[in-house]
Amino acid sequence: MHRLAVRLLRVALVVLLLGSVFAQVLVPVFGNMEGRVFPQLTYLIVPYSAAGIIVIACGQAALLVVWRLLSLVEGEVIFTRRALRWVDAITACGAVATVLSAGVLIHLIAFVGAHNATLVAALAVVLAGGLAFVLLMVVMRGLLESAIAARTELDEVI
Repeated sequence: MHRLAVRLLRVALVVLLLGSVFAQVLVPVFGNMEGRVFPQLTYLIVPYSAAGIIVIACGQAALLVVWRLLSLVEGEVIFTRRALRWVDAITACGAVATVLSAGVLIHLIAFVGAHNATLVAALAVVLAGGLAFVLLMVVMRGLLESAIAARTELDEVI
């Protein structure tokens, strides 16, 4: 069952990566469509599209790191110090995506003047969700460090 779960997760990762590449292609397309609806904001199409593409790239990088962690699980070396840097990479991806997304929303609300309850709610969701994800990864890293220490101690005893 363990191998089946890893293989199914790898299939899901490939599907998510392909979908995210498609989403990256669509970001500028939707940006141009919005630029036609709101011509006064056309100067924001390029920077906001770039931000969207970078946020999606952070997700892609995190998915690739999960793939690497799965390889460590398969090789039964997940409880080593090598795994910590990969968990740090996922945490960094989450932090960058959160800061960038929040920055775009804050810019829209504070500087562009798009005072909209939906944008404020989106900002709250991005901040709460991003912070929760980053903190979860910090906790998971701590758990992994504890497991590594326990495994190292057990190996020394044996």
